[in-house]
Amino acid sequence: MNPEEYSRMYESEDSYWYFQGRRSIISGLLGQHLELDKRPRRILDVGCGTGLMLEHLTQRGQKPVGLDMNERAMSYCRRRGLGRLVQGDVVHLPFAPNSFDLILALDLLEHVEDDRGLLAEFRRVAAPEARVMITVPAHPFLWSEHDEALHHIRRYRHGAFLRLLREAGFRPVRSSYAIAFLFLPIVLFRLAQRLYKRGGGPKTDLIMLPRPLNRVLIWLLRLEGALLRHVALPFGVTLMALLELDEGKSEEAAARETRQRNPGRVPRSGA
Repeated sequence: MNPEEYSRMYESEDSYWYFQGRRSIISGLLGQHLELDKRPRRILDVGCGTGLMLEHLTQRGQKPVGLDMNERAMSYCRRRGLGRLVQGDVVHLPFAPNSFDLILALDLLEHVEDDRGLLAEFRRVAAPEARVMITVPAHPFLWSEHDEALHHIRRYRHGAFLRLLREAGFRPVRSSYAIAFLFLPIVLFRLAQRLYKRGGGPKTDLIMLPRPLNRVLIWLLRLEGALLRHVALPFGVTLMALLELDEGKSEEAAARETRQRNPGRVPRSGA
């Protein structure tokens, strides 16, 4: 993403409706399926950014590892007092096989040209009973300067996203759209952006709102998170999936299928 976006993210993550709402949704699903408050897990947050989820997991008694390739992101993580940090390439994870019980990739795949190769790396470092939590932006028709400012390569369609995950050797435990209650306002905002383009380079849609409105949006996303623990939502601006390894498809078979579909990428088989 553009370098200045890291500072904007760090300064707003602890209060802005999107970051707080998404954290609440993800935390609820992880708590429901993994009982994070009851037992320690080996957790890797890939593309950890400025460390919001790392800090949250630490407060819940976990000791997660954060990995990001950007030094500015690492510096903001350190400001939060986080110490288990690795600066490195997300597509070549510097970890041994079977290293983690939970892998988080929150709004990451859309930044990576070889998303299939990245999923192969997740499978390599995941323990046999691990879970993988992934979120990506949905709907190519919503592409805007927000995506350009964040250096996105793509937005995902629901069916193609699930096929990608299954072909990589994962089975969805839960999958759904998210950020559904605000779907229509966001669609209208993105369409209006195309008609009235802002000057200068591309910028994100991180617009500071009046505090009462910001609190209302956080409350709406917390309500959405409660619903997501029971039902899948039929629309939204984000796609999310909690995954387990498909025991019927070996790591070698998943990697072979990845090579056949993308012959320029050879997933690593070791640390």
